[in-house]
Amino acid sequence: MTNATEAKLCREAAIGYASMALVTDYDCWHEEKAAVSVEAVLNVLKKNAGTADRVLADAVRRLDPKRPSDCADALTWAVLTPKSRIAPAASRRLALLLKKDER
Repeated sequence: MTNATEAKLCREAAIGYASMALVTDYDCWHEEKAAVSVEAVLNVLKKNAGTADRVLADAVRRLDPKRPSDCADALTWAVLTPKSRIAPAASRRLALLLKKDER
């Protein structure tokens, strides 16, 4: 699975985004490992949930609420075409993006 769609949409909306992935099993590619059971996946999933909780708690503690967000200006260079050269129909479609560029 990828997070490409989520990352792209967050970029367009100028929302900060991070992803954390924790593996539950390796049987789909490792020829020397036995097939995985539902019980084994659930055990690893529970362990991963604890790991995710600890990682997130640590990350939140390290956040600096006074640091400005890098995401607010994510779209500054998203549209390089001068606004005067954008067709009206395209301008309407891109209104949210173009509006954010007008600061």
